[in-house]
Amino acid sequence: MKNIATNVVFGTAAARGELRIAVIGATGRIGSRVVELIETRQREWSALGLRPSIVFAANSRAVGVDAEGLTSSSIAAGLRDDGAWPDFGEIGIDVVVDCTASEKIAARYAEWLAQGIHVVTPNKIASSADYTFQTEILGAQARSGARLRDSTTVGAQLPLLATLTELRRAGDRIERFEAVLSGTLSYVLGSVQAGTSLSQAIGEAVSLGYAEPDPACDLSGIDAARKLVILLRAAGVDIELGDIERTPLLDVAHGSWLDAALAVDETWRARAVLAQTRHEKWIYRASFEDGRARIAPERVALDHPLAKLLPCENAIVLHSELYRAAPLTIAGPGAGIALTAAGVFADLLAVAETQVRPVQAVVRAGAEAALSIR
Repeated sequence: MKNIATNVVFGTAAARGELRIAVIGATGRIGSRVVELIETRQREWSALGLRPSIVFAANSRAVGVDAEGLTSSSIAAGLRDDGAWPDFGEIGIDVVVDCTASEKIAARYAEWLAQGIHVVTPNKIASSADYTFQTEILGAQARSGARLRDSTTVGAQLPLLATLTELRRAGDRIERFEAVLSGTLSYVLGSVQAGTSLSQAIGEAVSLGYAEPDPACDLSGIDAARKLVILLRAAGVDIELGDIERTPLLDVAHGSWLDAALAVDETWRARAVLAQTRHEKWIYRASFEDGRARIAPERVALDHPLAKLLPCENAIVLHSELYRAAPLTIAGPGAGIALTAAGVFADLLAVAETQVRPVQAVVRAGAEAALSIR
């Protein structure tokens, strides 16, 4: 097993000049882009004095392991269908990058963190899981010093989680907020409002990479509900996924999403027309007020801040003790392969920096000591 104490105090990655990375979901749309960024963004790695090495890669069917490092070409060429997963601690993995939406993979975060292995992910499942699992993750981080970096779970690269976390640290208290948290549903409803049928809008969202190939999780509102839980926890609110009042955009519990969408295309066409005549716009609205958290498709007036969003944009309008006179608004693109992958890469660099900093401090202290002796 990896020497956790050495990893935390001295930074084994920095000590050997290498950051050993496992990428899960490496052949997916986000994962393959992250692999490309790891491989090509040499200036960032040089600034840290580190050489990244992807020594493990996997998708839902196969794995690849190479102590000398895998490349984007070797990963794309094919992973082994019968490959077994090694113990990440034993092969010296420093960071796991999970680019899946897998509950099975998220369930292993506490195990990896306990081994001193950092986890970087846009996967929302662990960060919105019940408090039993949250306690395991927090305990593992406290014991090992490894960190779970999940800033892209909400809003891709928008600084939503970071802002709420910093406000909480500053002693601010959130009173209420409303938000559009699903870039997928933002795109879909924006397109429907512009005259596109619901079924066509969903298909376009999938093809553009705003939604998964099976968009049921988005359409049911579960994805947005998980984001709302993550945001509220960042703000210091104790909440579980089951506490969110959720109204789906489309019920896809039975059958395919396409059949379900075709069945209500005309209904949504009529809703869009009615909203236009009333000078309103459909959004998938998340809200929190008086301890009540909910998400639902709703109409808002055209002069409402959330009505001004372009398709695929996310936003939060926040009222707090510090922002009582005028709300704090953060808005911008909140979905897409390139944006999410860039955010994951930024989180990976942040982890790498924590690996480097302790070694730099030791070297600096040694140099200062040597100068003082002279």
